[in-house]
Amino acid sequence: MTRRLAIFNPAAGLARANRRLIAGLVGRGAVPDLECTHGPGDATRIAREASGYDELLVVGGDGTVAEVLNGMDRSRQRLALVPAGHGNCLARDLGVGEMTAALAALEVGRSEPIDLMRVDIRTAATRRNCLAASTLALGYVADVVRLGRTRLAWLGRHAYTAAALMTRPRSLRVGMHGDSDRSVTTLVVNNTAHLANFRAFHDARLDDGTLDAFESSYGWGRQMLHNGAILAGSQRFGPARLWQAPGMVLRLTQPTLLMLDGELTPAVLEVAIACESAAVRCVSAVR
Repeated sequence: MTRRLAIFNPAAGLARANRRLIAGLVGRGAVPDLECTHGPGDATRIAREASGYDELLVVGGDGTVAEVLNGMDRSRQRLALVPAGHGNCLARDLGVGEMTAALAALEVGRSEPIDLMRVDIRTAATRRNCLAASTLALGYVADVVRLGRTRLAWLGRHAYTAAALMTRPRSLRVGMHGDSDRSVTTLVVNNTAHLANFRAFHDARLDDGTLDAFESSYGWGRQMLHNGAILAGSQRFGPARLWQAPGMVLRLTQPTLLMLDGELTPAVLEVAIACESAAVRCVSAVR
């Protein structure tokens, strides 16, 4: 019998709704054992101490998922998700973006190996190496997340949509793989097809051994056309450049805000990203 531990972040998304969510999970018997996080780093610590469990069920958002991935024994334990954040990128890709689908997937118990991103982040004062499951972003997208997670968090799953309308793109200079520095307003590297609530990378797969990336340099009007096309499921008004790669190194000419799976790191100077193929098994509803 599978031993399952639920790691619940009550601060993800809308706190009141999430408390109702976890009460429903407990009532259905889907969560025999439960640990709650109380601050940054708690989910990693709980996962690291959960050696007696076969499956770790994350009830939270993309940031909580990333923390658990950095603490769990990926060679032996598998990951399951009940989405409770603002974006829920990985959950959407796995077909468990809603609670009913997540519960059904738990009952079936089918899992698949998926890729992850290995990320090395350097600031002037620190260097950090970690795993991430979904999205790394600089520029416009990072600014949208900052606004959505602070002033607009009360909007829940609509926070990022509202923030995208309110954020004006600003230029930053970035160099890649020895290329000359160039000016962009957005640079995104994704492991998932979803970027927050939107399917931004139509050809992306969680098991293809590559990362999907795009860059653009748009003013507010052109950016809104791009956002609207994504909402409509269209590839019109797409990014200036779209590509796939197993990894890349990004160098910033000045300290820049970085967003990694919903978590923000200021004053970043360099980021190295590599795809780790079949890095963890996840409960999935996608065939």
